[in-house]
Formats: sequence, C-alpha cells, structure tokens
Amino acid sequence: MKFDAADDDQVPEPVLSHNGSPPPKFTRDKHSDAHYVQMIRAEDGGALRTFNGGLAHENGWYTSRKARRVLHWQGAAQYDFLTRAEVEFPVVRVASESVRFEFTRHGKKQIYTVDVELLASDGTVTLVEIKRDERDLTDPEYRAKLAAVREVCEEHGIRFRIVFRHQIWNSLVHRRNVTLFCSRRFVTVLPEHVERLEAHARQVGMDATFGSTANAIAPQCLRTGEAVLQALTVARRIELDLTRPLMDSTPVTIH
Repeated sequence: MKFDAADDDQVPEPVLSHNGSPPPKFTRDKHSDAHYVQMIRAEDGGALRTFNGGLAHENGWYTSRKARRVLHWQGAAQYDFLTRAEVEFPVVRVASESVRFEFTRHGKKQIYTVDVELLASDGTVTLVEIKRDERDLTDPEYRAKLAAVREVCEEHGIRFRIVFRHQIWNSLVHRRNVTLFCSRRFVTVLPEHVERLEAHARQVGMDATFGSTANAIAPQCLRTGEAVLQALTVARRIELDLTRPLMDSTPVTIH
C-alpha cells in the first residue's frame, strides 16, 4: 500500500485501515526538498525486508498468534519486543518490518523501514524503532531521518517511539512471566474452556484471581487450566499484570 502526497489537492483512493477508517494522507516533510513522502506497506502484514543469516547480529522468524503469521526480526532486542507485544493486552495486532518511508532530504534519497508496528484496541497505530542503547543514535544524519519520520507520523495521528533494549523489561520477573505466557500462545483452547471461563465470570464477576480462573477453566487438571489461561491472555480474553510475581491470588480481569 502506498500513499503519494505529491499534490496537496490529490486525495488517494480510500483504503480501509485496520480499524475501518480511511488511512491518513501523508504530506511532504517540512525539512525535505522532495515533492512527496511515500509510506509503503507490505501486503497482509508481511515484511518488506528479510534476511536469513549473513548478518553480524541475530535474526530469524517469530511465529505470532496476534499477527496470524510469521514475523521477521533482527537483533535480540527486536525479538524481545515482539515477545512482549504478543502478550501485552492493549496490543491487538503486531507487524514487523512491514512499513517503509521514502522521501528526499537535502537532495538525498532517504529510506527508512520501521522495526515494529502496533495496533491498539482503540485503533491507535504506533510505529516503533528498537535500539540496543543510545550509542545506536550517534549518527546525526540518522537522527535527522528519524526526526523527519516522527514529524510526518505525529502530524497524521500515528505515534512514533524509540525503545531501547533496557526499556523492554521492567524486571527479571516481568521477562520470565512474559516468556512463559508467550510460550503457551498456541495451546489449544476448546469451546468448553471458553464456556467455563464465561460461567466463572458470571459467578464471580469480571475481576477474579489467577488460581480460581485456572481451576474454573479445567477443574480436572490445574496445569491444563493454567496453560489455557495463559493462551487466553495472548488472545486478549484475560488481562493481568505480568510485572509482578505470579501467584494463585494474582488478580485477573476477564474480558
């Protein structure tokens, strides 16, 4: 998908975004001497750039339940961020390497591919650039490119964030909980599991505990109930705070 804003009076054909509303029209970056800025999107949430080995850092493929496809990642920080996004309740959909900006700045063509795109339940789109640390931003030309992309995004209601690796996890407990829940994302959730979950919500309300909900889901096997509960967390039917130690008394919200 491509938006061309070469002419301010030119309106692109309406294409529905994830939340059902027309996508924004991108205008020329104020610091750019180009006639247009293009935003190019891969089809079906796929990746615009992929590598299979041959890089100085780790890279590979991540099987995402939320994206309903495999996602390409480069570097351990991006892998960690995708793992967290898979479990974060506010994130409805995630894509990796799927959006590219093309424009000209000071007579030079600029190409920038976004690391991760997040879609929230309220339709908000957030584009995320993931870095190991501040040293990855020492190049002034690269910082200027990111500033230009941020400006275009913010002018059209799209959030743009830079996240460093040390900001992904709140603690070791957070990382372990997310990793555990994410590992259960493809556990089979049977209709009877959902029926028991809904019955439990009718009995105790939307606010319950981890232990009581797991027992309600699979009363004959607590471990199965826990695994299904964790899969339902990825599926956004259950919400809980994974930054805290996980116990039977841990509060959960049933959606």
